[in-house]
Amino acid sequence: MSKRLLDLLLVCISLAIFAIAWAYPDQVRYHLFCLGVSAAMALVFLFLAWTDKETGQRTGTGPTAEGAKKATITELVLLSEEDTELMAWELYGKTSAVIGRDVREAQVDIDLSQSPFASMVDREHAVLNFSAGGWYVEDLGSANGLRLKKAGGGKVYRLSADTPCLLEKGDCLYVGLDRLLLR
Repeated sequence: MSKRLLDLLLVCISLAIFAIAWAYPDQVRYHLFCLGVSAAMALVFLFLAWTDKETGQRTGTGPTAEGAKKATITELVLLSEEDTELMAWELYGKTSAVIGRDVREAQVDIDLSQSPFASMVDREHAVLNFSAGGWYVEDLGSANGLRLKKAGGGKVYRLSADTPCLLEKGDCLYVGLDRLLLR
């Protein structure tokens, strides 16, 4: 049941209490108190229902979290210097994925050992984790680090080691010099 519908239901209940207290003043103990409280409750829940209609939410999660749910990342694509697709990895249904080079002793989910700049990728370079409805990336203390270019932005940011960063669909993750597009 949506919050708006629940708020409107509570408005109806409050108005029903108000109508009963108004119609049968001799039957209702504390007649004026019931009228005042039920009217106030009806106004409060009507306001809450109206703000739900206006913003689509009242929970304080913000537009970013709602947008992230709509645009869930399901694939990671290795891009060439000409922006052509070299390799792709499916993320749908996974909760984590290790990015690195598979050299027998290190087990990675996203193997960049055949990428154009494989020598700049550590054995276990970074990890992707799905949490709270979104994907986060964390540098595992790699030598060449991680950089991120946000979707629609031109600036590339260097990410701190051991600090998770929220990813969005369309972001470009730089692992060494390899570019991974999140879509």
